[in-house]
Amino acid sequence: MHIIESPHWPHTLFGRLCLILLSALLMAYALSFASSQWDKMQVRKNHMVYSVGKDVANAISFLDRLPVSERQAWLSKLARNNYQYTLQAAPADSTDSTDLDIANEAIEAIKNNLERAAKIRISMRTEGDKKVLQLHLALSDGAPLTVRLTATPYTIQWSMFSLLCIQLAIIMLATWLAVRTATRPLAMLAEAADAMVKPGARPQFPARAPREVFRAATAFQNMQERIDTYLAERMQILASITHDLQTPITRLRLRTELMDDDSQRDKMQADLQAMQKLVEQGLAYAKIQNQLQIDQEASSKIKLDALADSLVQDYCDTGQHVSLSGSSNQIVQTRPLALSRLLSNLIDNALKFGSEVEVVLDSDAQHAVITVQDRGPGIPENQWEAVMQPFVRLESSRNRDTGGAGLGLAIVAQLALQLHAQMQFANREGGGLAVSVRLPLHVGVE
Repeated sequence: MHIIESPHWPHTLFGRLCLILLSALLMAYALSFASSQWDKMQVRKNHMVYSVGKDVANAISFLDRLPVSERQAWLSKLARNNYQYTLQAAPADSTDSTDLDIANEAIEAIKNNLERAAKIRISMRTEGDKKVLQLHLALSDGAPLTVRLTATPYTIQWSMFSLLCIQLAIIMLATWLAVRTATRPLAMLAEAADAMVKPGARPQFPARAPREVFRAATAFQNMQERIDTYLAERMQILASITHDLQTPITRLRLRTELMDDDSQRDKMQADLQAMQKLVEQGLAYAKIQNQLQIDQEASSKIKLDALADSLVQDYCDTGQHVSLSGSSNQIVQTRPLALSRLLSNLIDNALKFGSEVEVVLDSDAQHAVITVQDRGPGIPENQWEAVMQPFVRLESSRNRDTGGAGLGLAIVAQLALQLHAQMQFANREGGGLAVSVRLPLHVGVE
């Protein structure tokens, strides 16, 4: 199964849940902070409009009662931070209305608090980087009065912002712990499933694993025991049949020696030889399965280049056209006999369908790569998984040259499973097949 990953999306469930929850929290906190600040601005504006209306109306009433000679002295005493008074007449550009809602609200609040009806004209002035709203009206004796209103800049309460950041950090930590608690059992189940791929293996769980994990582990173990039983029975049947067939085959070969017809004798001996090969392949497959069950060979560190060179030289000594190229320069922790058997099966299979075989060594950051390639007919891409199954043969003639039981690549697949290796197929340009074995560099074989 191939998983399509987005480069902008976390590859783990833990990362995805954290991203979703934290993004939602950040958005919720941003909206909450913006909403609270907006509410504060509205409350502040309403309070300012109400205060300005009442205070200006009181100041106008006070100035109405003062003698004209004393009014100028009281203007500075009546002034506030955001509005001041001057005894100036309305300029020529003043108007009766404005498009500013807050100005209209302030004018309405002043009119509502005045003891008498008054006509208020409006003008705007720019002083530096500030806009000044001027309200022009007349006192009770007709003297002009101008009220200069300036906006008070709104400042964010950083103490509140800091408190929100601390709260967000606490919630992010709690989210991380919650997501980790929720996803850790899934990781444990995945590790348990990987451990059970190998026959006879049993997963190890921490002492404080959740109850659901232990229940799932028990189900996995019961399933694994049944699978092991079925595999053992299948291998026992295969081993018994192939072993028992050797006796009648041997008797038939002895009887053919007594035949007078040389032509018929040669044909029967050839058929018996083919049957013997089938029996040997069946026994080999059964032995590989038993090897996985009892796990006799211990792992060790080997120089991969030296092992491949020795194996290729053995084939060359017997007159086979097998060559070695490339270099991995890697020391891997693996089972040498199982790896040698795996490569031998691949080379034998390649020699069966191609006269010349090349073994190529390479490596990357995570794997040492061994590729066995030939110039045979290749394998259709839609059959790559099928050929790894036992008793599957793409060449159906079963002649003496290419016949067999279809166990060669099945044995290779079982050995790769034992070595925790990955296998990849590729058809070569110009004809032929390349089978790559990717051995992990940083994961030892237990």
